[in-house]
Amino acid sequence: MKVQNKTSKFYIPQFKLDSGELLENVEIAYTTYGTLSEDGDNAVLIFHALTGSHMLAGNYSQEENPEIPWNDELEIGWWNEFVGENKLIDTKKYFVVCANYLGGCYGSTGPNSIDNKTGLKYGENFPNISFKDIEISQKQLLDDLGVKSLKAVIGPSIGGLMALEFSLLYPEFVENLISISSGYQLSTIQLLHNLEQAYVLNLAKDSPERKNEYLSLARMIAHKTYISLELLASRAKGESKYGEDIINGFLSTSQESYMMHQGEKFIERFTHESYNSIIKGWQNFSIDEEKIERLKDIKVLVVSVDSDVCFYPEEQSEFIKLLEANQINVTHKTISSTKGHDCFLLEPDLFEKELGKFI
Repeated sequence: MKVQNKTSKFYIPQFKLDSGELLENVEIAYTTYGTLSEDGDNAVLIFHALTGSHMLAGNYSQEENPEIPWNDELEIGWWNEFVGENKLIDTKKYFVVCANYLGGCYGSTGPNSIDNKTGLKYGENFPNISFKDIEISQKQLLDDLGVKSLKAVIGPSIGGLMALEFSLLYPEFVENLISISSGYQLSTIQLLHNLEQAYVLNLAKDSPERKNEYLSLARMIAHKTYISLELLASRAKGESKYGEDIINGFLSTSQESYMMHQGEKFIERFTHESYNSIIKGWQNFSIDEEKIERLKDIKVLVVSVDSDVCFYPEEQSEFIKLLEANQINVTHKTISSTKGHDCFLLEPDLFEKELGKFI
């Protein structure tokens, strides 16, 4: 059955950032699915992953979205298998909201937006955005939509970090928190991966004509943590499509070819500046562990994937220890998959049983 969605924009005349800076004429692109109940209490808020968007489920076209970067990966919502009538997150029961992040490149105010003070794109002058800024802007969106409480807030990957912090900011507003392939703090490996990507992206300051190359490389650094080695091997088949003359002595194998292709595809659908903005927000994410007790009236589900090398299962185990030490009502489930971190995108059937108990 076709997913019925409504894509709109929410406007904030003045938004005070976590840094204290004022951002004017803010736009938040968002999509809703289903119908809000009269009491405003059947809503589900979903925070997307690093390079996701508000286009959660259903079909989309470049003609309907001419202002955003595009490739065919965006034609079907990134969680289309999860969200819709009679699906895991049933839009006959729930009013589902997903918004593009402040700082993103899919319609929300970000580095590629026009700064009204100069008449030019913000570019590198776009202010630093924290995850808290993203969460507060989305709470304002929910208030504007008439949402009185959330049946659940859900976040896969870095969306899980935001779902957690959102719940800490507005505990009386949230009934269930679902964190998928995520955690509660940055691990050492994440800090270093983010640094590597930021360093590469920063090279564009001296060579702006090569910024797409740097974005492609940053994506390759990250992508190897999104899938398992087993999945990479299964996808990287056949001969390399690249000649060794591109990088002397390299690119002769299918694995190298696959990773180069991932970088090249990515620059079609994302921008250098927004990638840098969101990674910077991730790098500076932290929560006050002493405030975890604010979750005492919220049911928490933490889902791990045993082959995840972006947010390792050990990170979720540490998260569970923190929650249990604060007597939070938490359930921890581990999914067995060969797909790695991206299992949450690829195998909805593996999540159906556990998520179904919460929503």
